[in-house]
Amino acid sequence: KFWTLGKTEEGRDIVVIAIADEETLKNLDKYKADLAALGDPRKTSEAQAQNIIKTSKPIYWVTSGIHSPETGGPEMLIELAYRLAVEETPFIQKIRNNMITFITPVLEVDGREKMVDTYYYGKKTGNPRPPMIYWGKYVAHDNNRDGMGQYLKLTQAITENVLEWHPTVLHDL
Repeated sequence: KFWTLGKTEEGRDIVVIAIADEETLKNLDKYKADLAALGDPRKTSEAQAQNIIKTSKPIYWVTSGIHSPETGGPEMLIELAYRLAVEETPFIQKIRNNMITFITPVLEVDGREKMVDTYYYGKKTGNPRPPMIYWGKYVAHDNNRDGMGQYLKLTQAITENVLEWHPTVLHDL
């Protein structure tokens, strides 16, 4: 299942893909509600929490591309998404059957586009690639350190969706 988390300052989509077995994907809202209940002990008793832990599935959300020049993570996550979606080995089937994997391969979509553009500029012209002064629209920032300010659309989108989905693990490459 694939959807948009939000838009960047320049209007590009920030996306996530959810990978699990077919039945789990049909019931994503149930698992979202379960994880929300686990995340609020004021509304969930110990007995209810233990039952949810036994019957629900965790969300492992992996993200990458928060720093535009770091290109390995986004490429690897596209490969991982493909393998998790189509591979039929017992190891991968166990992952699909027992958890929900969210993948956001590129968080800083605007900066990634600029990196790709400068790469092809250098390749086409033979000239050195121009330096990256701005990752995003007129913003020189360090996303994973400046995120506390909630100024950037990517930070707002991730925060909003983490609070909505309550992933068990959020792993930023």
